[in-house]
Parts: sequence; structure tokens; C-alpha cells
Amino acid sequence: MKKKLVLITGSKQTRIILHDQLKELLDDYIFIECFAIDEELPGEIDGDVVLYSSESIKHEMKDRLDVQHAHEIVGNRTIHHKHINELLQIPAHTKVLIVNDDDKETLKLIESLYQVGINHVQFIPFKKQKTYYEGVEVAVSPGEIHLCPPYVKHVIDIGVRLFDMATIFELIKSFGFNQSNHSIIWDRYLRNIIELQKKLIEAEGQMKELHLHVKSVVNVVEDGILAVDFNKRITLFNKRLESLFQLSSSDVVDREIQHVISNEGLVEFITSSDEKSQYFNVNGYEMVIYKSMIQESNTTVATFKSVNQAVEIEGKAQSELRKNGFSAKYNYQDIIGEHPALLKTIEISRKMAVTEYPILIQGETGTGKELFAQAIHNHSTRKNGPFLAVNCSAMTDTLLESELFGYEEASFTGAQKGGKKGLFESADKGTIFLDEIGVRPYGHIENLLRQEMGVCA
Repeated sequence: MKKKLVLITGSKQTRIILHDQLKELLDDYIFIECFAIDEELPGEIDGDVVLYSSESIKHEMKDRLDVQHAHEIVGNRTIHHKHINELLQIPAHTKVLIVNDDDKETLKLIESLYQVGINHVQFIPFKKQKTYYEGVEVAVSPGEIHLCPPYVKHVIDIGVRLFDMATIFELIKSFGFNQSNHSIIWDRYLRNIIELQKKLIEAEGQMKELHLHVKSVVNVVEDGILAVDFNKRITLFNKRLESLFQLSSSDVVDREIQHVISNEGLVEFITSSDEKSQYFNVNGYEMVIYKSMIQESNTTVATFKSVNQAVEIEGKAQSELRKNGFSAKYNYQDIIGEHPALLKTIEISRKMAVTEYPILIQGETGTGKELFAQAIHNHSTRKNGPFLAVNCSAMTDTLLESELFGYEEASFTGAQKGGKKGLFESADKGTIFLDEIGVRPYGHIENLLRQEMGVCA
């Protein structure tokens, strides 16, 4: 007659997963009966061995069950191999919150994660009484994701953990299996271990291949590329930067940026400034550094361009703007005349051009209002931005609103797929000239600006 193993778990889901594991390994040799605390429990347990899924489950069952002459075992648990890849893809040095409903089990989970080779991140144990964990954007939980703080951006559910090798060995020992049965059970368990090892090796190979690919790509570009994680550690340092700073990437990657770059202003710009670009003299080279953020991994990427490259790019951008009609070609020297009223108007407009105030230009049709508008734009601090002239008299009220402020996809019949960017957005950092506003109700233009932008025309 087969001996009997009784498994007791906390939840139905845990009962099902652990029963399947035990059945795969031991079903030929013993009878397995399973119960969960959140389901109905018998008042008495009759079996040769009682296996608890955790120490807290055994403690909870102490006064609820009468265990008749059974040998009691508390199982140790380890992560399921199918979640290994996802955990290995977490960026190195990331602070990872380990969330479980039992403090002791949380620490055991952290230990088992280290044991299976997940040691490239920093694990932080979850405490129910603690509401905030600084710098934590990733959480890992064995089915208790409802406990994760709501501000954590990325939550990984690793599901129910399986019994580890030590627990299976203790079961084999408790039931006194013969050597033949012993070997078969171990072979079945080792198949899972081998599968886990294969996945670890495969994931490691994929990560190395991806790393080499990224490294090859960033090393062929002419720009210097630097990436810094949220701990201010350098994660990428390409060949161009090696030449610029006379440093090897192998010596700087994984080090904090302030310990690698001595220019405090440059370090502050990359790690703290809200500016998107800034000029720096780096070891005698004039550079424009552009900064962007990868939100998913909280990584800052800085691109180092020589001033000559930046000027060339700006020139191409201006050329493209001119080609699309988004540029102003006239300056004050193009306004020819000697009349005192004209000279006075030029003087006033020059003063207004260097301010950030909206400017109202009045005059009859054909008197050169756009000529003045272009000259004002080219004399302003926005001269490197686009210049857009809009003939308000050529549009209906509805069309004027959609053209100025844009619309989302399917806002109305005939709308472009994907929506359309408004002219105000297109003129960002530049000038928009609303021509012929006098031929339509001025209050309508004013109301549009108040409604959409919160300003008065």
C-alpha cells in the first residue's frame, strides 16, 4: 500500500501548483492529498508525512489541525525557472522591491533569487508598515502584487514558487525510498534544474549578444555617447568619448559619473539640469552636448557633438524650414524709405523685437505688414526658429481654430489619420504671424487665444 503525503498551503493557487510539482516527481510511489487554508480544511490530518508550504502556514495550523502521528516538514521554496529571463532583463544595479505577505518568506525569496544567479540588482525587502522606498521603480512578487506600492512603475509577478532540492531530498528520506526509486525521482527533478540552467545560459548569451550589438552601433557614430542610470553610474561610454576624455570604457562603465568626469558643470548638466542642450569646452574641444531621457529605464543619454557639427545641423534645419516656407527672408535693411513716420515705426519695432511680448501691426492691405513681421522675427531671439504666416481671412472660424491649434484623429469628418499638429505648435520657439485679422471679428480671435492658450491676443 502506498504511503500518504499531505500538503497544506495558504491558497488554492499555491495548492494547485505545488501539487502538480509533487505529482510529477512522486505520484508513482506515494498518495498525495492537498489542502489550502482559504478552502475548507478537515479537522484531522491522517498521513505519513505532512508538508507545509511555509513556516507561517505550519504556525497557523498548529491549533487548527490534529496531525496524527505524522512526520512534519516545512518546505523550502525557490523561483520557477520560467520567470528567470524576465528577471535577468532588469537593468544592472536597479533597486528591486521584493513584495510578499510574510517578512520571513520575503527574506527567503531574496536568498533563493541570489542562489539561482539573479545577483545583478539590489533587492529591498518589503515591509507592510513602510509606505515609501526611495529610488525603487521595479517590484518582484510571488503572486502578491496587490501589496505593491502604487507608485512602482514596473511590477513582475513570478507566481508560485516551487519546492527546492533540499525539500525533495527530505521527502525522499522521510518515505525511505529504495535506491532505484531514489534515482528516478532525482532524474525527474534534475530535468527541471537542467532546463533552468539552459535558460540561464541562453539568457546570458542573448544579453551578451545584445550588448555587443549596441556597443558596435554606438562605436561607429561620430558623436560621443554617454549613458547614465538613475544611480548616476555610467552604463555606456563609446569610442568617441574614449578619445575625447582619454579614458577606456572598461575603466569607467559602472562607475559614478562624478568620479570619472572632473568638470563639475558638465556633470551637473547631465545629471541634474532641466536644459536639453548646452555648450562646453571638453579638454580643449568645443562641444555642444544634447541630453535626453529614456523613461522606461530612468536612463539619461548625453550626445557630444563638436560645435562645427552642431552648426552644420542647424544650417540644414534652417534650409529645410526655408524650403517648406517656414522662414523669414526679409530684414530691416529690406525696408526702404526716408519718411519720418516709417523710420519711427522701424525704431519702435526694433525695440519690440527683442522683447517676448505679442506685437500688433496695423496698416492697410499692401502696406508691408508681413515685411515688418519678418524683419521683427529676424531681429528677435527667436530668429533661429520657424516663421509661419497665416492668412486668417482665407479660413472659416472652424477651420481657423483647427489650423491654429490642431486636432486629434477622427475629430471630424475628413480629419487626417493620426490627427494634425496645430500651427502654434509648429511655430514653437519661433514666430507666428496672424495676417488679416482685421477682416474678421477681432473678439473671435481673442476668444480662441484665451480658450486654447490662456492669453490675450
